Amino acid sequence: MSYLFSVELGRGGRPTSVWPGFRTCDPKTLPGGPHAIYRGDRAWVMTTPLRMPSAMKEAPSRLKLILALAAEALLLGAAISYSACTTVDPGPNFVVPDETFDPDYFFCHVEPELLFAKKCGPGDPAAGDPANGCHFNSSAVSGMALVDHTPVDCGGGDHPVDSTQTGAGSPAQGNLQAASLEMSRDYLTAPIFVRPTGTNHPRAVYQKDDPVVQVLQTWASK
Repeated sequence: MSYLFSVELGRGGRPTSVWPGFRTCDPKTLPGGPHAIYRGDRAWVMTTPLRMPSAMKEAPSRLKLILALAAEALLLGAAISYSACTTVDPGPNFVVPDETFDPDYFFCHVEPELLFAKKCGPGDPAAGDPANGCHFNSSAVSGMALVDHTPVDCGGGDHPVDSTQTGAGSPAQGNLQAASLEMSRDYLTAPIFVRPTGTNHPRAVYQKDDPVVQVLQTWASK
């Protein structure tokens, strides 16, 4: 007999806690893999009852009732299954970056000084990039699809001066999310650094000693 439970996710998407007396199922049995069930900072997993610890067996009936009611609430109406683990559909194209990086620094430095200055979106015909063959064309790239837009006005500082340029649903916000998926705290291993410097990329967009690397290093620390 299996039950559907919600668990908290720690850094890197690892479960940090599960309901006492239960264990999470083997991710190999999850259709589509464990990433298919991530939603925000929680994951939905099917759990299988383990043998109850002796202390729990001896707990007062009131405690048992509380645990039972809490478990029932966590089920959220999910049917009890006698098969393997199942997942909760997170919706189409649902992704969650492993890390969250400073958005203002992205809008005021990473996007203008790296993505725009290095022409990551349209490409550079002078360098041999094909027309409509770079990151403004999502079908032409394997990751970090970007959207063209007017650069965010930061007034020469580190923070946008017009929040409407960076709000939810804005092109700048979409570019932030796309770039964050390719970023890492260890920026030297991040795809946004490794690929444009010539690894698994049509060409080297910038060299490893380019001043823009300092921009990525700073963003990684924020």
